[in-house]
Amino acid sequence: MNFSKTTEYALRILSYISLDEYKLYSATELSEKLDIPYRYLRKLMNILSKQGLLNSIQGKQGGYKIAKNLSDITLFEIVNATEDYSKENQCFFGFQECPLQNRCSMHNKWGEVRDQTFSILKNTSLLDIKNDNS
Repeated sequence: MNFSKTTEYALRILSYISLDEYKLYSATELSEKLDIPYRYLRKLMNILSKQGLLNSIQGKQGGYKIAKNLSDITLFEIVNATEDYSKENQCFFGFQECPLQNRCSMHNKWGEVRDQTFSILKNTSLLDIKNDNS
């Protein structure tokens, strides 16, 4: 399973910020620490703020911080903030949907992996990630 670069960055940002959820992080600091181009990061931070995952505090002493309890933000929510992750429409070979007849040769095997991935994303929170890093 491949996520877009934007999704990878979003997961990286939110995982990093979750390590100290009460701290305000500047875009410059995040860009440098996470090796994400500054302009790209700023656009992504706006998306994450609009999706309710981050709070953006304006001004000289401003920055970004987590908008909710870490236990309330799942990896699935982060992924869906940047791309449409719908397990029903993902085919191993990249087709939009497997047809009901003449399914691709990987249909059943890929279905198992896809279902497990979906379950992990739905059932793993930022708090779980933080606790795993402690």
